[in-house]
Amino acid sequence: MLKFKTKPKVSDEEIENLATAAKAVPISPYAELVDQVGALTEEAAPILEQIAALQQKLVPLSEKRAELQKVMDEMGADDEPLRLNGAIFRAEAGKRGTSRSIKALDLVKKFMGVETFMKVATVKLGDVDKYLTGPQREQVIETSRTGRTVKVARIP
Repeated sequence: MLKFKTKPKVSDEEIENLATAAKAVPISPYAELVDQVGALTEEAAPILEQIAALQQKLVPLSEKRAELQKVMDEMGADDEPLRLNGAIFRAEAGKRGTSRSIKALDLVKKFMGVETFMKVATVKLGDVDKYLTGPQREQVIETSRTGRTVKVARIP
């Protein structure tokens, strides 16, 4: 198991020093919330490091699974289950699945009718950006503001 150094808890002396410094700096009415988020972020840091390290350990598994998937996809008849035996493990694969895609969008529009087609049609924003001019985009895209990016850091 990986061990990470954790930051020591805030000492009473540090709290007094921060309180004294805080008197010189205006404190927000949300100071308690900011401090809670900061403390929880520091507490979570080593856990996030462990998660990242464990995810890295899973990379070889993902690569080998993809390799085995490719081998099994290239073998045998599509509608027959397959089995590969190793010295210790066995791999089994079922029938190949089916993937569908629309090959004639204009016919779909014709068969559905324009009204129904327009209700269910999907257009990606990236495609609108790619194919329309700036003034055209202004007419068809609604823009709204998102939340702010928030970062919490320990006061030095």
